[in-house]
Amino acid sequence: MRMRFGKRMKWQRKGKKVEYCIRLDDACPQMNAEKWARIERILDKYKVKPIVGVIPENRDPDFVAVADENFWGKACEWQKKGWTIALHGLHHELHFHEPRGYYQLSHSSKTEWAGKSSTDQYEMLKQGYQILKGHGLTPTCFFAPCHTYDEATVEAIASMKTEGCSMYISDGYALHPYQRDGVDFLPTLFDTPHKLPLQGVYTFVYHPNNMQEQDFAYLEDFLKKYASLFRSADEIMGEYSLMKEQGILGKIIEHSIYFLRGIKGSKE
Repeated sequence: MRMRFGKRMKWQRKGKKVEYCIRLDDACPQMNAEKWARIERILDKYKVKPIVGVIPENRDPDFVAVADENFWGKACEWQKKGWTIALHGLHHELHFHEPRGYYQLSHSSKTEWAGKSSTDQYEMLKQGYQILKGHGLTPTCFFAPCHTYDEATVEAIASMKTEGCSMYISDGYALHPYQRDGVDFLPTLFDTPHKLPLQGVYTFVYHPNNMQEQDFAYLEDFLKKYASLFRSADEIMGEYSLMKEQGILGKIIEHSIYFLRGIKGSKE
């Protein structure tokens, strides 16, 4: 595992001790429109603006709903409401790649990105970005299907940044946004919302297509209590004038997750 302890950059942001974000994965014309409408109503009720991961050109056979002809119009309405638009892969087509390297170490062997060259990944990013732009969307964030990406993905995103297509990554391990290899990261530590005592920014990840009744009930109950702590991801990232590196605590969290997932994997 690669460890890097470079010069720390000053973290120039002051505010609430704990802040939350919500991330919604797998928005596409073939999504479960009823479940997405329900979570949208809940988030609007509590004035929460999530990150929404939009698949530019869905080819995933797991999404079986009839394509919604009004999907792209809905996505533009999300953007107008202040939701953060994220580029969620390109086709959401998964292949097998043995996890290796820093970025893929703790994640699945199913991936759309890891294992491909930086040139190929750059072209995928560019194509996905242009598809969303063609539908009136401007993505400011990227995250890969199954959380699986590699050094080449990060290199490609950094290259996009130099061409004026700046995106941060919704992934990684730390208690605050950080920078690595020229790209900014907004960490994702949990799926289910939890009340957390440590100062930091926490992103909770939902897949609306797979949500059940108890998931909606739990989310609304949590928002009733803590809606005031939720922020837009773009707002939070915009308030970090200089991004620092992951830090010792972030690395401890990261290695602990690697260890626990390794134990789980060895038992399966």
